[in-house]
Amino acid sequence: MIASSAFVLTALTMTGVYMQSQERKAQDDGYTIDFTALENNVEDKGEEILNNADPADSVDDMAGNNIEDDLDYLPMEAGSSLVELPGLNDGESAGASDKKSTADPAASEDTNAGETSAEEAAQAEIPQAAEQEAFGDEVVVTPQLQYSENDGLLRPLAGETLIPFSAEKSVYFSTLDQYKRNTAMMISAAEGTAVTACAEGKVVDIFQNEEIGHAVTMELGDGYQITYGQLKDICVAVGSYVNPGDLIATVAAPTKYYVREGSNLYIKMTANGTPVNPEPLFR
Repeated sequence: MIASSAFVLTALTMTGVYMQSQERKAQDDGYTIDFTALENNVEDKGEEILNNADPADSVDDMAGNNIEDDLDYLPMEAGSSLVELPGLNDGESAGASDKKSTADPAASEDTNAGETSAEEAAQAEIPQAAEQEAFGDEVVVTPQLQYSENDGLLRPLAGETLIPFSAEKSVYFSTLDQYKRNTAMMISAAEGTAVTACAEGKVVDIFQNEEIGHAVTMELGDGYQITYGQLKDICVAVGSYVNPGDLIATVAAPTKYYVREGSNLYIKMTANGTPVNPEPLFR
């Protein structure tokens, strides 16, 4: 009995092993790969692929570098604008900026040189623009002042000589009630009478003192100067140029030094500081 049972068990076991073997063989049938043969023929297979490849394709194409040509869509690579990966896109953008900044140093230098030239040109134009703004389109020419006693003087106003020029002997001053030398001349004129320039000149000083009141000094050139005193309503300025006959001011009321003489125009002329009698020069 025991022997029969052992025999049956052995038979069943052998049958199961056989069935599993047959079933595995059926599954593997047709799918077995001989890797040994593949390794032996790998060089031949590479040459066969190259020989059978399209001549228009490059080796890089066969390697898969241009695989995009065979796709119906463009693969999205990490770092592209279509794929956002934290930390990756930012890094590539920064890298791109660095490449742009170092791409063409010569072009950058040319651009900077162009900008510098433009700035220098703009700065060079500033003084000319300022001159046009200040003076418009007129060309200001500084007169070359020249004067000679042969040129004479225009009479500044109509009137009689009140106190004559006297540098060598004394003359009488009524208000002061004394005789003294007079290095100028006084012409009698009513208050408010217009005073005009005796010659072309430049205004070099406008001042006031208690003897002659408000006064204007003009440079005529070649060392000659002329001073007009006892003035009011002065219409010239220091640095301005006047022509013969131009209005300078009007006659003012007399100072306390000329109360008895009355209103008058004070004129003093000098040549390099030496008083000159203006009366014989009037024409």
